[in-house]
Order: sequence, then structure tokens, then C-alpha cells
Amino acid sequence: MKKTDFRTWGLLALVGVVVLSLSSCATIVSGGSPKIILDGDVDEHVTIVTEKQVYNDVTLPYQVKVNRHAIDGQRITIKSDNYEYKDVMLEKKVNEWAFGNIIFGGLIGWGVDLLTNCVSKPSHTRYSVIKTEKQK
Repeated sequence: MKKTDFRTWGLLALVGVVVLSLSSCATIVSGGSPKIILDGDVDEHVTIVTEKQVYNDVTLPYQVKVNRHAIDGQRITIKSDNYEYKDVMLEKKVNEWAFGNIIFGGLIGWGVDLLTNCVSKPSHTRYSVIKTEKQK
């Protein structure tokens, strides 16, 4: 009888994990840190600073990771010795995958996506960097 109880609980746990995994469409498809590509007419190595990470001595175009939990208004700063760069300000939009929860996941999936903030994503995935001569 104890083997049956163990198997039953194991099966229920497996079903629960599968249901929770399949019920949060946006988290599954878009989970992790969003990636942004910075591009522009830049002929030098730069330092890129996001809320997630600092990228030293890179050339553009370059892909960076940004913080998923603070997309709207998040600032990406680019620094160099020779030029000044206008900061990139991120804006968010609704992640289309979050609507999969209406069909498949219901409230559980929507809740998981809200907790992971996968219901939103950056409005653009590519930004052009603007440089100006440094004031001396």
C-alpha cells in the first residue's frame, strides 16, 4: 500500500509540474532576460551599461541583456573616450504570448507570467546609437 501512495503522489507531482509549465506561455517562450541590439555608426570600442550588466570594450553592433522587471523607462548608457552618446530609453509593450494563457493556462498561467513579468517585453529589439563630439 505504501508503494501505491508513493506512486500516486509522484504522478500527481509530475502532473502538477507539467500543468504549471504548460500554463504560462509567455514565461516559457520569453523567459530570461530580454536582449537588445545596439547598432550605429560607431568606429571605436565603447562601454555599455545596463541595469543587468556592464559590457566593457565592445564594438557595435552588440547584443545586451536588460532587466525584465523594469523595462519601461530603463536606461542603457554608452560611454567612450572620444564621443558622447545619447542614452537609450526602453519602453515596454505587451508580450503576445501572454494571450496564450487565456486559451491554455487560465489564471494560474497568467499569474506565473505576471510574477515573472513576461507579460511585457521591450517595444523594440534594435536601437540605433547616436553619437556627438565630446565637449572639451
